[in-house]
Amino acid sequence: MKKALLSAALVLATATALPAQQGKNRSELSAPIVRLTPLIKQNASVLGLTAEQRADLQNWLATSPPKRKALEAEAIAARAALRTAILDGAPAEERASLAAKVGEYEVKLVTMRSNCADHWRTVLTPEQFAQLVAMAQKQ
Repeated sequence: MKKALLSAALVLATATALPAQQGKNRSELSAPIVRLTPLIKQNASVLGLTAEQRADLQNWLATSPPKRKALEAEAIAARAALRTAILDGAPAEERASLAAKVGEYEVKLVTMRSNCADHWRTVLTPEQFAQLVAMAQKQ
């Protein structure tokens, strides 16, 4: 049973692509969520953003991408450590620990995307958010 769990964790850890590693797959992993903020930026006038919403957008753009990029960098480093451990034949326990760490980063990244959608849902009106989601789904 332990061996099966370890194998499953390793498959998950090595098969799932991080957004920064494979940019093309990024939208496939969490589409259309990853398109929300760029679409708001590109379509502020179309969405009819108020001055307050535009200020929030500028603040979000100044703070959130650096946090995401830093987390992605940590996730990439964790994946690299796991790959090295696999290729070097590290003990199964060590690989399982590294795979768990990769999983933790994946959860943090998914949660970050979820929080982003929640943020825009509160900043935009329901009509604006529905329009935004429709735009994101078309791409």
